[in-house]
Amino acid sequence: MRRGRINGFDRHLRPGEPAGPGSAALVAGLLALGLWLIVASQGTAEAVGEIGPGLAPGDARAALDPLSLSGVGRLGPGRLERILHRVANAPDACLRAGSVDRRSAQKAELSRLFEILAKSELARTLMLRAGWTEVYVCADPATDLLGYYLAGLRLIGLNPRLSEGQKIVFLAHELSHVPQHDTYSDNRYFPAGDLILLRRVREAAAEALATRIAWQLRAAGYPEAWNEKAADRFYGDIARAFAAARLAIPTPLGELIATRAAFDRWFAVPSRLDLYDRMTVEHLRRISGDQKGLVSPRKTLSHSG
Repeated sequence: MRRGRINGFDRHLRPGEPAGPGSAALVAGLLALGLWLIVASQGTAEAVGEIGPGLAPGDARAALDPLSLSGVGRLGPGRLERILHRVANAPDACLRAGSVDRRSAQKAELSRLFEILAKSELARTLMLRAGWTEVYVCADPATDLLGYYLAGLRLIGLNPRLSEGQKIVFLAHELSHVPQHDTYSDNRYFPAGDLILLRRVREAAAEALATRIAWQLRAAGYPEAWNEKAADRFYGDIARAFAAARLAIPTPLGELIATRAAFDRWFAVPSRLDLYDRMTVEHLRRISGDQKGLVSPRKTLSHSG
């Protein structure tokens, strides 16, 4: 199974090369501010509520379109068809973030994941935000990724072959991407170096928040997510950096400082930077190859799979 995550778009030149002109510093500063705003947000989030029954594929629109059942929101033109193209059994395998629906096995499992995440105050806030913007979470048996977020579809996919603790870890990471793309989606007016930096900061922030959520779940009596993260050979160093900083300052402020330590640690491994940088460059090349003649830059980029 290939390890990876997709968000609105992802990927590098070479570690140590300039990341781009002055706008990169501004982008990094804004994203760092966004990180702290999210980390500091500890409002009370409520359940979003169920969005529809697990109906047969022929009733896909009724099953996925909240408007047909509750009058709250709508999937939008073409979005349902695009979701069905990616997740064929979407009516039974997808659920709006934070909602509860147990009328199919996949939805029941997603509901349990949401209930576990709700033990973390930060995760409750992220789920509420995602639910408001009608982000759907799907168990995607066709994916070879562990988890992904498609900003254009507002769709989070999870690999159903993961353990429950792994699903919690990756779902927390992808939920952390949702508010980033509302404001910091990839803009092709930025030079490539700036987009590389933007991707680095976005991934570091998502990983830091996911680590904080796992820590909060551990404190709430669910250690499985933290155990998975601490044992992960790719990202375990981030969990260890968080734990060391948190234990050094056993106060509420210590959790914020530990989150910053996890954020900083993401940048400390050259192979991690290289992986995401190469992904970004490959994606930009693919988009460039798809262009026909001179066209105006699109405002946002998103994976189409």
